[in-house]
Amino acid sequence: MKICFLVPDGVGLRNYLYSSLIDKFPEDAEILLLTVLPREVLDEVEKIHNRKFSYVAMTAYNEAFKGKLLKEAITYARLRYNTRKMRNDTIMINWTRKHYSFARGLFYKAAACIGWLFSFSYKGILSLERAYEKHVHSTAYFREQQEMLRNNKPDIIFSTHQRSLDGSVIIEAAKSLGIKTVGAVYSWDNLPKARLLVRTENYVVWSEYMKQEMADYYPEVDPAKVLITGTPQFEFYFNKELYMSREEFFSNVGLDPDRKVLCFSGNDLTFPCDHLYLDDLCDALMKMPEKDRPQVLLRRSPVDLTGRYEPVVRKYPELIKVSDPLWKSYSREWSFTVPTMDDVKLLVNVALHSDAVINVGSTMAHDFAVYGKPAIYINYDQPSVTHWSAITNNRFQHFRSMPSDDCVIWLNSRAGIEECVREALYGQSNPKGDAWFRVVALHPVQEASQRIASTIMALVS
Repeated sequence: MKICFLVPDGVGLRNYLYSSLIDKFPEDAEILLLTVLPREVLDEVEKIHNRKFSYVAMTAYNEAFKGKLLKEAITYARLRYNTRKMRNDTIMINWTRKHYSFARGLFYKAAACIGWLFSFSYKGILSLERAYEKHVHSTAYFREQQEMLRNNKPDIIFSTHQRSLDGSVIIEAAKSLGIKTVGAVYSWDNLPKARLLVRTENYVVWSEYMKQEMADYYPEVDPAKVLITGTPQFEFYFNKELYMSREEFFSNVGLDPDRKVLCFSGNDLTFPCDHLYLDDLCDALMKMPEKDRPQVLLRRSPVDLTGRYEPVVRKYPELIKVSDPLWKSYSREWSFTVPTMDDVKLLVNVALHSDAVINVGSTMAHDFAVYGKPAIYINYDQPSVTHWSAITNNRFQHFRSMPSDDCVIWLNSRAGIEECVREALYGQSNPKGDAWFRVVALHPVQEASQRIASTIMALVS
């Protein structure tokens, strides 16, 4: 049995190849890594699992004008169709494009016009997708990937991300050769975004909720081919070999073990106000009595290398301690920013030893829910920033998965910071984060790798 892992970015490497998934396959199963990442990433993966992998470097797909126009028109059409279907206008925010030139702006306007025309009928959207598929099959890159697959002869391909352009063509080539394909939906918020570019024959999803989303947004996909397995990314929190003592962890990051810790987790640059929220938080905390005042542990997004938090850290050196992600960058592109096992261990201990987390709508609420710890969601806007809104962000479709409003603590104004922090650290409200987490990810979450491995082996047999 030869299992090919299609890994188009570093997060897929962490969530699937760093987890125990590989260990669930028989020792005689051959594992092939097909990836854009450099071959040296194999060293860490092979060390983790104490087994050898085969390796094939993915080549880049230079998409022609016609293909790109069809792809973007499909995205716009799906977003517009889903906005009406779900009655949630925030879905269209996923269409936001950066127009660096007049020509690029004109291109996206053309794609939007075509997409709008086809958005009134789901049959129309599917006709666009058939045209796109036909175009992909006509390209030289498609034929090159067929030849690559013939040479490597995998029995099945598991794609770790549903948005990879290169990966989408590889999967089409695999299907044309009769190679079985299964794909993971990368995250809990992805399906409403109309970016299911990698069209595998089978899918593994986090939860029953996500399976229903697949039916809502992609009704042409056979529900029997959508398999609920959970996601391995939460398994690390149950691995006690990764745990550090409170004293060791606090010493490493410079925290006082006798004081409460509030983790501020940053988002990527699509969230432009995070440093302003950190400044608001610290200003409010400094007005609290010292005996009640928590420390702030800052963990920025691994792909945020701007240094935008540095002025705030310098302003509050006694309050803020920094836990920088331990990722490696092989390129300026996001796909080539790669997590390490050291960072997995670091993140586990950030959640294990912090008392609560605060952010703008981050998945970290679920990471902290593993340990029964509350999350504060920032839900007010910065008056100096008019092109982005936290309030709008918190209306995104994936937040409708909350079974009730008290799954997190809502920070609705700058004036309410102290009250929300006290509620999170000292209150009796007990936000129902675990109830939301159970909707989002199949439990027991630590069995996800076994479920995925069993699914893959069943499909091969």
